[in-house]
Amino acid sequence: MLQTIEVEVDAQGGIHPLQPLPKVWEQRALLTLFVPEPLFVQTDSSNIRSLFGLLKARKGVSLEAMDTAIREHVEMKVRL
Repeated sequence: MLQTIEVEVDAQGGIHPLQPLPKVWEQRALLTLFVPEPLFVQTDSSNIRSLFGLLKARKGVSLEAMDTAIREHVEMKVRL
């Protein structure tokens, strides 16, 4: 059975569960790290406002076209 728990990872790589682990004799675990993107961590609201402008689209625009436009816009911002 799989169970998801939240953990903190310290600077030395130590893993600290934020809730009790189930009692079993032996355990294996997979750790998936959430690493925030620097672009979205910024507090500059002008970047956020410019991204919202990309969400306005004409009827009939495919999700793929919107995704491509967003990715190109983000790449352009990262290069600046």
